[in-house]
Amino acid sequence: MNILIVTEVFYPENFHVNDFAKAMVERGHHVKVMTRQPAYPAGHVYPGYSNDKYSVEKWGEIEIHRFDIIEGYRDSKLKKIENYFYYVKRGKQVISQLVDGMDIIIVYHTGPLSVALPAVYAKKKFGIPVIVWTHDIWPDTVYMYGFPNVPPVSTITNHVIKDVYGHADAIMVSSVRFGDTIHQYFPDAELTYAPNWMVDSEEKPTSLSFDSSKINFVFTGNVSKAQNLENTIRGFARASLNDAVLNIVGDGSTLDHEKKVAEDVGCKNVVFHGRIPYEEINSVLSKNDYLVLPLTPMAGVDKTEPYKLQSYLKSGKPVLGIIKGAGREIIEENGLGVCCDPVDVEDIARGFREMLNLTDEDKARIKASAEHLMNTRFCREAIVDRIESLSNGLIRH
Repeated sequence: MNILIVTEVFYPENFHVNDFAKAMVERGHHVKVMTRQPAYPAGHVYPGYSNDKYSVEKWGEIEIHRFDIIEGYRDSKLKKIENYFYYVKRGKQVISQLVDGMDIIIVYHTGPLSVALPAVYAKKKFGIPVIVWTHDIWPDTVYMYGFPNVPPVSTITNHVIKDVYGHADAIMVSSVRFGDTIHQYFPDAELTYAPNWMVDSEEKPTSLSFDSSKINFVFTGNVSKAQNLENTIRGFARASLNDAVLNIVGDGSTLDHEKKVAEDVGCKNVVFHGRIPYEEINSVLSKNDYLVLPLTPMAGVDKTEPYKLQSYLKSGKPVLGIIKGAGREIIEENGLGVCCDPVDVEDIARGFREMLNLTDEDKARIKASAEHLMNTRFCREAIVDRIESLSNGLIRH
């Protein structure tokens, strides 16, 4: 197949779409990518690149076609909106030059759904089938990021949703729960489940040390408001587990606040280790007894299947899910650990205490269940098979 991937982000930006493109090339398909100049997350074009109107580069066998952005969008809501519109305008111009000979367009949608509008334009004008692969569900994430649910925002948002999904030949979702929202707009829409998979990467032993005389809980990743670490720390303190440590491995916008919370509740057995290289994550998880997965309950977040859960699954350790929605469903349905209410500190305390009641038999069963999920639901080859089959079925021979 000749495949055109339309995406807002691509290598050297570190997103799942990179591995997907490589997977299709491995299977003998020809892949072109249409994207913008790399700028995530700072909103400024990466060193070594310039904000050219149009440029082409090769990454292995993948041909990347880039166009310019409006810089500074991260720090300005007005520039962010302006950048959304600009992507659509430039995307329509560029895609018109790329569609010749293409069999199918696959939109990798993370962030604004408007990223799919150039592909919809190409579908209408040139008749090329389009698959939209959704990783952020609209309109939930629009309102979660602070845009008001009133006209003209709601009017424009609903128009984009109807235009994109209404013209897509197929819709793929990275979370089963995204169907709850899409079916409100298109009750009969057939959705293909295509979650993220664990991308193989180099692994290194960590230099961090953990107190082996204690029971170790660990959280890894970005430290932000969405991670709900304040309630997690308060719940851990309330659990009064004198022989346990809560290790927080990561950095982010609320790190100083979380340190102050731990200080305010007088919890000396919360240890902040700071950021580590991604290659050391598996080593960190293997050195801890229990893994903590907290998330603040918000509509856009609740329906997402947390990618972090997969690194947790790979370790085979029991998971404490301080979480609602799709993540909680995966943990509970597959018996991966204990779940509790993310806004109820007493229930979080209960969750921490309950984790200590897991027997060796429970832990062996959890490890087997986690391994099964990684080999089935989140298996790279199986998911790429599904996407490849769906694409082949849409091509007009």
